[in-house]
Amino acid sequence: MGLREEFLAKFARLKAAAEARQAAVATGREAPVLSDEEVTRGHPKVLVETKNQGVAYGVRLGTWFGWFWLIFTCAHCVVFFYMMSQGSVKMNGRMVEHPDWWHFALLALFYVPFFLVGIAFTVARYRLTLTDELITVRLRILPYVGWTSTLAAGEAVKVTLDFRGSKRNNQPVDSVVVASQGREIHFGSFLAAEIKEHLAGLIRYYYGDPPSAAEPFLVPPESER
Repeated sequence: MGLREEFLAKFARLKAAAEARQAAVATGREAPVLSDEEVTRGHPKVLVETKNQGVAYGVRLGTWFGWFWLIFTCAHCVVFFYMMSQGSVKMNGRMVEHPDWWHFALLALFYVPFFLVGIAFTVARYRLTLTDELITVRLRILPYVGWTSTLAAGEAVKVTLDFRGSKRNNQPVDSVVVASQGREIHFGSFLAAEIKEHLAGLIRYYYGDPPSAAEPFLVPPESER
């Protein structure tokens, strides 16, 4: 009985710690405040491009998972192509004794999505463009392959690092979240932590802190008028 109670107590502690960690991640935190010197010095992995009406930042989404995925996919692909070139193979439940060129084409087509996943986590690039009117986040896996998110920049642009559903090794990771005029966009969940914080700080530096709520105007009582 004592062993069972000890196990339940340990399980309860682990559950409480996991819930506290999840709550802390979900709550998020404000973007760091960068000094003029830090902005000028920049980050070695973040490219800066000054534009006439704003500034643009570029960063590559390079992860160890992506490189491992690409290496594994390449090795797997080479093995299957070699096996097919040696003679009889079984494709779609049918035995093919002498593979034709279109059998190799179908096999190559099968591997395309797997290569795209690896490329997305290695050489894909984010491009963050900041102007007085618009915030644009563009992710390109390949030329013309990707997506773009835009957000109108109002007087109060709030930047935080919050959890938005992405996980790495079953652990929640935060994203750069930009909110303005009742809308928000988020990006960069799988970027390195220091790069996410730097980008969040750059956005905060460019737009400044949102104005604090004005104190209500108090009408003095009649006796003091």
